[in-house]
Amino acid sequence: MKQSPEAIARYYDSRLARHGDTALGAGWPNEADRQSRFAVMRDLAGFGQPMGSLCDIACGTGAFLGYLQGQGEAPQHYLGLDISEATIATAGQKYGRDQFRQADLMAAPVGDLPFGRFDYVLANGLFTVKDVLSDDEMWTFMAGFLPRMWQMCRVGMAFNVMSAVVEWQRDDLFHVPSDQLLEFLYPMAGRRVILRSDYDLYEYTVYVYRQPLVERGR
Repeated sequence: MKQSPEAIARYYDSRLARHGDTALGAGWPNEADRQSRFAVMRDLAGFGQPMGSLCDIACGTGAFLGYLQGQGEAPQHYLGLDISEATIATAGQKYGRDQFRQADLMAAPVGDLPFGRFDYVLANGLFTVKDVLSDDEMWTFMAGFLPRMWQMCRVGMAFNVMSAVVEWQRDDLFHVPSDQLLEFLYPMAGRRVILRSDYDLYEYTVYVYRQPLVERGR
């Protein structure tokens, strides 16, 4: 199997080199759609609820942190992680190097927590583009990554994938049937899973929580 983290990193590095620190440089078609995704990711914490501590995996150049700061909702503690040296360097120049780390979470065994635990852990876009990987290779990568995210979060985690309910599918994107994903998530996290597809993009976002809705006070 191709080395999934490295293959994906090469894709995003090429985008950044070609398009700079923009939505296109982060692999998104346009800035408006990226802002929509940011709003959905922020809702992981619930309307009006502070994010507390946040780990932003595959953070790129830190655009989500910039979004939160612009909304006046910067988390109490933020850490951005990315495998790419180029994106982490750019993020550090913009927001301070102490808030970002270059890291490959797949290199550590499941159970290791080199960066500790956070209230919320999210990955925006990490599982949407497969580029040169096959569907099976991308699924294996995601299935290995999500348990690591789950162990890192105290309250909940979020990620997005491309929808399989579309008129046609792009060969370079990762379209995931929702029932297949739920079959994977339920044994890991129980049925505290929310699928969001109400934001008019050909994808869906998944919220996974450690406590039921009533106990979260939402």
